[in-house]
Amino acid sequence: MQSHAITPRITVLLPVLTLCLGLAAPMALAREIPARLDWAERVELGTPVSGVVAGVDAEPGQRVKRNEVLVRMDDRGIRAQIEEDEAQVRRLEIARAEAELEYERQQEMYDRTLISQRDLSLAEIAFAMADAEFVAARARLTRTRLDLEYSQVRAPFDALVLARHVRAGQTVNNELQVTPMVTLVSAEPMLARGQVEEDGLAGLAVGQNVEVRVGERRYDGKLRALGLEPLDMTSETPRYPVTVQFTAPADHNLRAGQRAALIPGND
Repeated sequence: MQSHAITPRITVLLPVLTLCLGLAAPMALAREIPARLDWAERVELGTPVSGVVAGVDAEPGQRVKRNEVLVRMDDRGIRAQIEEDEAQVRRLEIARAEAELEYERQQEMYDRTLISQRDLSLAEIAFAMADAEFVAARARLTRTRLDLEYSQVRAPFDALVLARHVRAGQTVNNELQVTPMVTLVSAEPMLARGQVEEDGLAGLAVGQNVEVRVGERRYDGKLRALGLEPLDMTSETPRYPVTVQFTAPADHNLRAGQRAALIPGND
């Protein structure tokens, strides 16, 4: 008798429980935002120096450290120019010192009324011209030394080599436009970019914890940016860009364009 009394209650509760579970599943799925992985930074490196490429130490997929040399230009001409500029600076430094002494002698003689104001002015002008030539020579030497520094293209940060655009022996002319030599990307941190409709913006805030799922792997991330304008202004259901930043171990070998899912936290 008791079993017959309990059975109807269970029969009534089961549809209600099934309905609740059915509603909960779509709500859980709605919290996931489809996304694609992207590089945090991408840069094309080149040099203002024209000439012949002496060597390239970068291959696509290679990991490089900050300040590591990636491309080397033939610098023999630059080094020869530095020697010439240094000799010119030394010569003009001596000439400047002599002109200064002469001006001081003329000043002393003028004070003793042995020469005219014009003679003193001529000595002053000669010293000013010698000083100007010396300063200009030092500036030329500085520019040449910079050319020597720029003859080596270095990585500005720890990065991955995405592409190499030049080879050893190739001549490049960078007088009018700098030739891209190597393309680098930063994989630390990584970005995941998604889109949400207007209704989904209410539960999101910059700095919020967001879990990033790539395949079976999960990473802790932070919401870095929320778009202020929809991607398509003419769409009847506008969608806004969402960017999440996260860090993954280097051996996971994540790539731009991989599918991901963003799961916002409740903080």
